[in-house]
Amino acid sequence: MPENSLNLSFSREPGANRLNVLENYRIAASQLSVEPGSVTRMSQVHGSDVIRIGEEHRGMGVTRELPGELSVHGYDGMITNVPGITLSTTHADCTPVLLYDPENGAIGAVHSGWKGTCLKIAAETVKRMEEEFGSRPENVKAVIGPAISLKHFEVRKDVYEQFIDAFSDLGQETLFGLIKKDGTADNLSTGGAIEADPKWHIDMRGFVKLTLIRCGLLADNIFDDDLCTFSDPSRFFSHRRDGTRSGAMAAFIAIRK
Repeated sequence: MPENSLNLSFSREPGANRLNVLENYRIAASQLSVEPGSVTRMSQVHGSDVIRIGEEHRGMGVTRELPGELSVHGYDGMITNVPGITLSTTHADCTPVLLYDPENGAIGAVHSGWKGTCLKIAAETVKRMEEEFGSRPENVKAVIGPAISLKHFEVRKDVYEQFIDAFSDLGQETLFGLIKKDGTADNLSTGGAIEADPKWHIDMRGFVKLTLIRCGLLADNIFDDDLCTFSDPSRFFSHRRDGTRSGAMAAFIAIRK
């Protein structure tokens, strides 16, 4: 249960016990040797908007409440070049992406669910790093963290079609290396063997990695740990596996002072 573990999502804590989650952030920050008050996160809305985090945002979303517009709007990408600020995103199957530009001392943190993946939120974040800090994509290093795997991310036709539309410029061989079809099922209630809602499996991590490469990152600069949140209940939360009983992990990245 999330209340008995290191849940880092305020919205997933049963009874909305904010103090439990704050203590979990304190523990995580201690393990990472960063100040708990430096951890900053935004509301995540499965969109493609990216926000530049400055000193004025320090601690927002964790030790400080998000003010007005920030609490309503939501951002799934954050960037900063301010030493001592820790960017954080939460995940329970969605793909975390951490970005680092060693040439300009800039970082980014991305929450890429399936909607954000179709919107190419990872590429949008790299683009903002280019605009704000002069980052060159070929110099940016990325880490793709634990997320649900192709084997376990089963979707219906509407989600499959959104991936087809979003990546329509890909060659068929590449596209269908990232999407697998389950086949058809018999609808026994009608007494006949007719196709009833075929399912597809989406390699969300694969699409995220492809998006990063297509926006200019070098494949050798992308580390993909290839861990599946769904298949390892002893280590990871998974919304697809546990539903509303699931907590959430967090990804962290900071520039040391």
